[in-house]
Amino acid sequence: MKKGINQWAFPAGTTFRDIFALAKKYGFQGLELCPDEEGLFPLRPQKEVVQELRSLSQDTGITIRSLATGLFWKYNLASPDLSRREKAKDVTKALVDLAYELSVPSVLIIPGYVHVPWDPSSELVPYGDVLERAKESLEEVLPYAQSAGVTLALENVWNECFLSPLEFASFIDSFESPFVRAHFDTGNVVLFGYPEHWVATLGKRIATVHVKDFKKAVGTLAGFCLPLEGDVHWPEVMQALHNIPYNDYLIAEFIPPYRYSTEALLANLSCNLDILIGLARGGDAKG
Repeated sequence: MKKGINQWAFPAGTTFRDIFALAKKYGFQGLELCPDEEGLFPLRPQKEVVQELRSLSQDTGITIRSLATGLFWKYNLASPDLSRREKAKDVTKALVDLAYELSVPSVLIIPGYVHVPWDPSSELVPYGDVLERAKESLEEVLPYAQSAGVTLALENVWNECFLSPLEFASFIDSFESPFVRAHFDTGNVVLFGYPEHWVATLGKRIATVHVKDFKKAVGTLAGFCLPLEGDVHWPEVMQALHNIPYNDYLIAEFIPPYRYSTEALLANLSCNLDILIGLARGGDAKG
């Protein structure tokens, strides 16, 4: 397994040059970049931005492994509002286009949500409707992704649906395509399950892994924490990943970044990922 870091670990406005340099300094081998609707890194960046990213990746030896965006909370692939669904499909296609330009093998997709737990004003969609509309939306964009050779990696996230690994596996299998897989997040299932069980059930459906921890005693967004700081049973999780076997990136996702020192966060995450990889190789959590 290899160490990856998500762009959201860096303060907003950090240049790509600094992101790649710091990632290399602290031993990360891959990056998950996070385009937005507009700003410094829009979904459809100028050619000069794409070229800069390709050059930085080549010069530093750091792979751009995945693309993610927060826009799927704004544009729900399962929304009853047709215009929102269409916009979400446009976002998906833009991610695929960018992944193709950057030779990125997969993009993180939130397949739809019942409700956004931290936003009381967000739309509330019946569970069954989410499953139906998410399937329809993804089936529409899947040929586009397949033609580009880009995998749609669906994330298990706090979207109040796909609460069981069996249900999630069945949903992925329903597409009958190697270009629909899972972007598994270790911390996102702790409130209602065990990540090691999800890994064992999803198996080779897992394309990529987000690594973070969660403190059940907190129980809110504030409960997310660095790996080895929460309630995830890491020896079991890493053994389960080893058994699949999973040999791709462990992408550390931590939001927001440390207030006063990005480098302290990167150093801690890098150290903790080394320990996790050691566990997968039969080591122990003592480092």
